[in-house]
Amino acid sequence: MQSTSTTMRHSITQIAPATTDKSVINRFTELFNQRLDALNLIKQLNHMIKAVQRHRGMSMGLLGGNALFREEFTKLQRQIAERLQLFSAFASRTQQFLPQRDQENLHSAWLTISHDWQEDSVIDNYELHCHLIEQLLALLAFIAKQLEQPIAAILATNNEPTQIYATNTVYPNRFKQLEVLHFSTRLMPAVAEQIGRIRALATYTAALGFCDPDYASKLRYVIQCTRVNNEKLRHQAKRMEGILEKDTPLLSQLKSYEIKLTFLLNMVEQDILKDGKITADSNRLFELTTDIIDMYLNCVDEGTALIERWHNDEIENWIVSAN
Repeated sequence: MQSTSTTMRHSITQIAPATTDKSVINRFTELFNQRLDALNLIKQLNHMIKAVQRHRGMSMGLLGGNALFREEFTKLQRQIAERLQLFSAFASRTQQFLPQRDQENLHSAWLTISHDWQEDSVIDNYELHCHLIEQLLALLAFIAKQLEQPIAAILATNNEPTQIYATNTVYPNRFKQLEVLHFSTRLMPAVAEQIGRIRALATYTAALGFCDPDYASKLRYVIQCTRVNNEKLRHQAKRMEGILEKDTPLLSQLKSYEIKLTFLLNMVEQDILKDGKITADSNRLFELTTDIIDMYLNCVDEGTALIERWHNDEIENWIVSAN
């Protein structure tokens, strides 16, 4: 009977063939570059989500009567159109990550939002933005899922690969990467989007000066969702700190932003969700909410950078495992 170490060495050899096998090296290189493209798309999607969320908040403020958003809004609208064009150009290199139909749907959704937006009803403006952001979040999660399996796993030919990948020999950051991917491409962006919806609705009602019952209902619902999901985020962030140690310094700052978020939610409930005239400053609401959202999305960028670093390490891990 073979020893465990002998079996392990044999299995690893199957995962990482000798470097003279050029077909395997070419396949590894192909997969490696595809994942670099995927990481690039993820980064672009994060920035696009952030921009469309700001566009929603500003357009709602403008429709509520706050003209102070006009100049930055005009610039932002041009930037989003350019971001979409750039995103499509990069996506055309990797059809397996983003089919042409999905690209066309993004452009169609943006054209619907940006064309004669001043003539839309406020609720249509809000819902159209939310729909586009949901599309972007779904694409983000879809592309991130393609990064879950190590390249070594795809190239494996042995019968029991799972046992090998679970070790620290071939893919030392396997489980960490799954945690970071879920946190950075699903959980954190989802909470940031809920806060973004609060920003849009609260900015509009504050600019308008009163809160219609329909908007009050939407605000209460999204505030409730934010509290529930941010509690999940808090527990996951604490877990991530223990797993990653010093790899993600921004995680430690989330605690102070939890206090800011609690302050914001209480302020919206007290100053916006009330009967009678609203005197809250729509600009202050927008900026306070933006500060919180930006912090959350900076954590997303940090997580993406960590995944990219681990991806670059995979070359070394793969070569070392062959010897």
